[in-house]
Amino acid sequence: MRNFIYTLLLLLSFNTALATHNRSGSITYRHVSGYTYAFTVTTCTKSSSEADRPQLEINWGDGTSDTIDRDPNIDFNFAYDVQINKYYGTHTFTGPANYIVSVEDPNRNAGVLNITNSVDKVFCIQTELVISPFIGNPNNSLVIEDCPCPEFACLQKKYCYNLSAYDPDGDSLSYSLVPCRGEDCLEMSIPEIYQYPDDVGGGIMTIDPVSGTLCWDAPQFQGEFNLAIKIKEWRNGFYIGSVIQDMQLTVRSCNNDPPIIDEVADTCVFAGTNVNIPFVAHDPNAGDIVTIRGTGSIFNVGNNPAVFVDSSSADTVVGYFQWDPECNEATGSYYTVIIHAEDNDPGVPLEDLSTFRIKVNVPPVQNVSVTPAGNAMTITWDPSSCTNVDHYNIYKQLDSITANETCCNNNAAIGLGYQLVGTATDTFFVDNNGLIVGNDYCYLVTVVTNKGIESCLSNVDCAHLNFEIPILTHVSINSTDVSNGTDTVKWSYPKELNTTIFPGPYHYQLYRQTGYQGGVETLVLTTTQQASIANPDTTFEDTGLNTEANAYTYRLELYSNNLLVGTSLTASSIYLTLTPNDNQLALSWVEDIPWVNNSYEIYRETSPGSTIFNLIGTTNSIGYIDTGLINGSSYCYKIKTIGGYSSPGIVSPIENWSQEVCGIPVDLTPPCPPELYIDGDCDLEETYLSWTNPNNSCADDVTRYNLYFAPFEDSTLTLLTSFGSDLDTFFVHSDRGSIAGCYYVTALDSIQYNNESEPSNIACIDNCDGYYELPNVFTPDGSGVNDLYHPLLPYKFVDHIDLRVFNRWGDLVYETTNPVINWDGKNLDGKTLNDGVYFYEVTVYEIKLSGLVPRSFQGNITIIHSQH
Repeated sequence: MRNFIYTLLLLLSFNTALATHNRSGSITYRHVSGYTYAFTVTTCTKSSSEADRPQLEINWGDGTSDTIDRDPNIDFNFAYDVQINKYYGTHTFTGPANYIVSVEDPNRNAGVLNITNSVDKVFCIQTELVISPFIGNPNNSLVIEDCPCPEFACLQKKYCYNLSAYDPDGDSLSYSLVPCRGEDCLEMSIPEIYQYPDDVGGGIMTIDPVSGTLCWDAPQFQGEFNLAIKIKEWRNGFYIGSVIQDMQLTVRSCNNDPPIIDEVADTCVFAGTNVNIPFVAHDPNAGDIVTIRGTGSIFNVGNNPAVFVDSSSADTVVGYFQWDPECNEATGSYYTVIIHAEDNDPGVPLEDLSTFRIKVNVPPVQNVSVTPAGNAMTITWDPSSCTNVDHYNIYKQLDSITANETCCNNNAAIGLGYQLVGTATDTFFVDNNGLIVGNDYCYLVTVVTNKGIESCLSNVDCAHLNFEIPILTHVSINSTDVSNGTDTVKWSYPKELNTTIFPGPYHYQLYRQTGYQGGVETLVLTTTQQASIANPDTTFEDTGLNTEANAYTYRLELYSNNLLVGTSLTASSIYLTLTPNDNQLALSWVEDIPWVNNSYEIYRETSPGSTIFNLIGTTNSIGYIDTGLINGSSYCYKIKTIGGYSSPGIVSPIENWSQEVCGIPVDLTPPCPPELYIDGDCDLEETYLSWTNPNNSCADDVTRYNLYFAPFEDSTLTLLTSFGSDLDTFFVHSDRGSIAGCYYVTALDSIQYNNESEPSNIACIDNCDGYYELPNVFTPDGSGVNDLYHPLLPYKFVDHIDLRVFNRWGDLVYETTNPVINWDGKNLDGKTLNDGVYFYEVTVYEIKLSGLVPRSFQGNITIIHSQH
């Protein structure tokens, strides 16, 4: 029997030695139908190992597993003693979930420098499959084009490699380095079992999270290293699965230098463009044969894949990227192409990598044209050259904005200041929304495909409505008064009126309403009949108004032979208001006008009643704050607006005045809060508070402080005390039997304004622990010494207690809630207890920041009535 055991151990040891063969591997999958998926397990193993695996067990991640067979067509590379094995299996899952699919096989090959005792470590690869109704179409895993079997690097030279992974569904990929996996497919622990290659081999190893290019700059030790690359898939920003590629890299000493690929800038092209881009690589070692090739999803996905014309040549080689992209290949994102250039060095062939990106844009709409018609604009354009058009977007902007963009700089129209005014499925659009006579309107058009991809911007075309109605140009306050205020109203006559259709005589009717649109209109002017429309701009002085309290809005009608031709848009006077604050007045105003104001001049009266106003500031937006004023003093203002219409032939600039308004600055701004600090002394039962004076940093008007307090952290803080000077920045809180509590302090300005700051930071402190202890003996014999039982003194921070004393039979003989106790040795009936040992249990309710915190303990008390 002993001989049999020895023989069995030898066989097990022999089989383990034979199992040293796994170098790299990964698991990928494709969707078949329903919840059924087809899986491919790819491993790279040592050809000379006798531990060959014609079958592998695969764990489906749902509690089941299968044995899957190897494809008989094995890819051997005897020069490097490796072979690529592929195993295929199909599995139907029960329903939506995340499944970790894995293959575990002993063992890794011996001698891996960054895995402790690698020959004894399990080799495991895994993939996460996400089945979910929320990700859209069922997912297919990424595809790895460049199987790392084998991979070599040169000692003390930079090494770069790319798996050339792509996603057949067009999902995004991200890359990261993770520890290799071992038994039960768990990550090997760091650093006990696994270390990243550069932690052992020197240099720095990185991976580009977007392109997936792995670089090691530069290994300092020869040998074999294993690493794992986790590739995550993302769809619309959501994680939908991952593949882990375990790979082995062998570092050798060599004299070879990798080829060098000439950089080619990323580019954008329009669909329908013939693309033919040369890529050139040079080898610094004369005579080396260099092969150049391209990899990426662009060569494998869709019905119109690109082509890379591979080439091999000594020293210098040229390959060509060729493609005729179509409109459905415009995705809004770049396609990534990995260019590989590899030499044929017999020792260690080396490779250079270059990442090239190309974006397909939808061609711009051609021949956009704008034609005015009545109160609308008609926009027309040529049909898009794309066949997958969903609709056209029409954008508008007041006045001309040049859309300077190239294919690669596809700025959104809205980002250039345009507004989306409508969509169309045909090649014309009518815009009749809020157009104003006197303004130029510019339009551009984009096409949107059925994938939601918007084209580059079209040409810009501009036009203005025909000048066939009068245009208000001025509503300006001449004088401010509660009853005798005046407005000046001006307008331009319609210079493009068709006088054949609308013959003279002509007259105007001007209407006024108090406030802004929506009020009751009053006819304030009817002009005399005029034979010709070509009269100078007309002016009307509107009097008897309360311009101090009201803005006024005007509308003008034009009549031809007493028939209404049309009406102008309304225009209002500018109404100014003031908001007082500390040493300042904030000016704001309201305008309702058809032209555009682009500048505002602010005037302030030199002194009340002087009627002399000086320019104090200019702004191009509504609102202005006049600072450095004296609280309690009166200041008066008016503003002048400057603007105009964008079409030529109209008076420009258009200048109008607001009413005059006066205000008094008042301090309504509270000071900034102090910063509070806290400390305490448990023995003295004192809390020390100090705070900063905001006058030394962020304020200049602090005169006093309020201090707020709460004894517990969850209590509301209330006013504790106040301090009458900004120099009072220290306080001692005492005589309350506790130092626990929370505080904040506020700063106040003068009593006149009484503005209180926001609270400072809340500062809290807690009482110390363990102050309440009980003695174990007392002598209630009337001697005057130790006659009463009480806690060891001094005790602190106790609110009350729950003390119960029992005799040896468990009978309650005494109880109290008074923390002082002062027990005289008598029972609850007032009878003197016998000498002996009594037992107690007590709960002490200690005052803490969090509230009354109970602390319980037990002990014994010995009563002695006489001394012997």
